[in-house]
Amino acid sequence: MKTDLMKNAHVSAICEKLKQDNFQFKEEKFDYLDVLLATGSQFNMSWLKTTQINFFAFIGVVEKVSMEFAVAYAKMSLSYAMKNHAIFPKQMYNITASVPILISSCIDDDAKQWIQQKPKSQLGFHEIPVILDSGNNALLLCNKSTRHSGNKKFLAGLIQKYFNLTNI
Repeated sequence: MKTDLMKNAHVSAICEKLKQDNFQFKEEKFDYLDVLLATGSQFNMSWLKTTQINFFAFIGVVEKVSMEFAVAYAKMSLSYAMKNHAIFPKQMYNITASVPILISSCIDDDAKQWIQQKPKSQLGFHEIPVILDSGNNALLLCNKSTRHSGNKKFLAGLIQKYFNLTNI
């Protein structure tokens, strides 16, 4: 993996966490933005069933995050995940999570408000946008009170595990 993104301390810290769970990495380009795509599967086990979570993490570093840019980036990420979810072997119960992560030290207030909204879900696909404020290592994502299902709680735990960088 030879990319300028890896020179960013936040990106390399995230990648180290993802590597521990055998995620695969690939460079992509979304319009003019270089993106590091991490893919992997996790399993959410409950009393009644085991659900395979197919995880697409799209990591991008930008100078400034506006609401318009964050919305467009999330849509492109979800579209990519929906088109490419077949790379994972299928289990009886599975969902695909698209996690677009933008890393920046300059985030406008509209983007901060938008990121707090309920994540989108449709037909087994979940969109969970995340913004990492690199200025103070704050992880901005959906308000926890909107996550009710076991799978969404599991996804929220994965996001905290992989992208919370309070000690960097």
